Amino acid sequence: DTETMEHAIAFAETGHLCLGTLHANNSNQTMDRIINFFPEERRNQLLMDLSSNLRAIVSQRLVRTEDGKGRKAAIEILLNTATISEMILKGNFQAIKEIMHKSRELGMCTFDQALYELYNKGFIGYDEAIRNADSANGLRLQIKLRGERKAPSNAGGTTSDDLSMLAEDEPEQ
Repeated sequence: DTETMEHAIAFAETGHLCLGTLHANNSNQTMDRIINFFPEERRNQLLMDLSSNLRAIVSQRLVRTEDGKGRKAAIEILLNTATISEMILKGNFQAIKEIMHKSRELGMCTFDQALYELYNKGFIGYDEAIRNADSANGLRLQIKLRGERKAPSNAGGTTSDDLSMLAEDEPEQ
């Protein structure tokens, strides 16, 4: 609720570590949900507060293992670097996913990168990876072009003729 979010932000502004949970599919949706707790007239101040006080957003999805006997956590990590802080301040949340994708060495990881790793290591199956991806076409392409483990031959999706059609046309969830 709005009151709890206000207290959390005020607490963080005083230098205290504040941890919270929020139901959201990924870090982009988390940012949208936080912003939408507040009225439009408070947006600029809220973006400034978040850009300077947010440290990280960690999201997880439990995906079925390939043997069907359990689940593995696919974990997305957003860290508030100077570049991320600038995007938050501007309200440019769509740019954050691409920055995360390019910032593995800093410790960031998108869901699609986490699913790719789980698939390559044999923990989850192809269909489960694609079903849980933020960008199913992007993950299909990544597996096809860079995967140590190739997609099953009966998997629907991308053929070599389709690669040119996979330009960033799939919206983020």
